[in-house]
Amino acid sequence: MRKVTTVMAWIILCGLLISGCGEAPLPKAPDEVKLQLKWLHQAQFAGFYMAQEKGYYAEENIKVTFLEGGPDVDIAGSVISGKTDFGVMTPEYILTNRSMGAPLTALAAIYRRSAVVFAARADSGIVRPSDFRGKTVAAAGQGGSMEFELQLRAMMRKLKQDISKVKIVSYDPAYASFYSGEAEITAAYYTGGIIKIRKKGMKLNLIWPSDYGVNFYSDVLAATDKMISENPDLVKRFMRATLKGWQDAMEDYKQAVTVSLQYARDKDPGNQTAMMESMLPLVHTGEDHIGWMKPEVWHEMYDTMLTHGLLEKPVDVDKAYSTQFIKEIYGGKAG
Repeated sequence: MRKVTTVMAWIILCGLLISGCGEAPLPKAPDEVKLQLKWLHQAQFAGFYMAQEKGYYAEENIKVTFLEGGPDVDIAGSVISGKTDFGVMTPEYILTNRSMGAPLTALAAIYRRSAVVFAARADSGIVRPSDFRGKTVAAAGQGGSMEFELQLRAMMRKLKQDISKVKIVSYDPAYASFYSGEAEITAAYYTGGIIKIRKKGMKLNLIWPSDYGVNFYSDVLAATDKMISENPDLVKRFMRATLKGWQDAMEDYKQAVTVSLQYARDKDPGNQTAMMESMLPLVHTGEDHIGWMKPEVWHEMYDTMLTHGLLEKPVDVDKAYSTQFIKEIYGGKAG
């Protein structure tokens, strides 16, 4: 009787084990993430598209939706309100919003060199910042174009040039005042405006603030403090996939253009290729890893904005950015 009972027990146990082994655990539903882009779909965001199309987000069990930016889109507000989880914006956005109490934090600098440049006609004789004296410069603006005037003022201050001797007028994305000659100099993005102006057949002298010691980041990836503290694993996975996408975009920019054309409103391969080629040295500077950030650059940006009264009140600049995730992803090494 004891033998029969033992056999029955083994049969029941084996049945339970077999039954249990036969049921695979249900896969976890992917985390849904929304990314607010800085502008309309174009090669400017190639690394994000590459991460999506190559399945890097899927490998991290993340489903990403891209939201276009534009002139009427409050990028920072979209992230702060929770409408989106991550945003691509300028460092100036982050610092101005933090000075107003908004908990925005930069996670990675996609454009480690700013795309801001000042252009003058090649025959104008304007080749350096000291030549701006007595000239009209189209650089003033709010929101996304605030960085133009900020870098102009920072550059002139670095060189001890009197900014009051420069007439600063509103930046015009159509460049009408520059074409007419009303403005001898215009600010522009090397990745966009300069391509547009050159397509008009104009030859230009380019004056880069970074050549004169003004080292600002441009597009940065940001999230709220709440997102970072409550979902650190999701943030890390999203960033890891994103940075892989940007690395691939830099290594094979022609493929990145092809992928970007699937998203871009402007389907002209020439325009998207020109943008991509102009981006390469700004994203992959040859120094440090893609996305890497340095405290000294953030402090310089902050000091410049504070000096020119562009912040509502002083803030702790070291809370405006976090290197935690890029250090974890890259093993704590800059390059």
